[in-house]
Amino acid sequence: MWVSYEGRQVIVVQLKVGEEIYLVRDPHNPYDQNAIKVLTRNGRQVGFLNRNIAAVLAARLDHYGQPVKAIVSELTGGYYVGSILGASVKFDIPE
Repeated sequence: MWVSYEGRQVIVVQLKVGEEIYLVRDPHNPYDQNAIKVLTRNGRQVGFLNRNIAAVLAARLDHYGQPVKAIVSELTGGYYVGSILGASVKFDIPE
């Protein structure tokens, strides 16, 4: 998940493994028509799913028609001063 823009590192640092988050389609994104936002339960944007993953999943999320629950499965990065934090997520898209 991309989390380095628009001050999102402040949000990522507050995430906890096991925390519930949401995947939300962003079809009007000017940079990627397949964009999928990752939001916290209170609607703060953590980042976006990787562009290649979003390209595969966008149509399924469009068909599902609502946000998909996900779980923070791992926090990554932050190993040295100035490094970027990231998060891995697990989710299932209902049929």
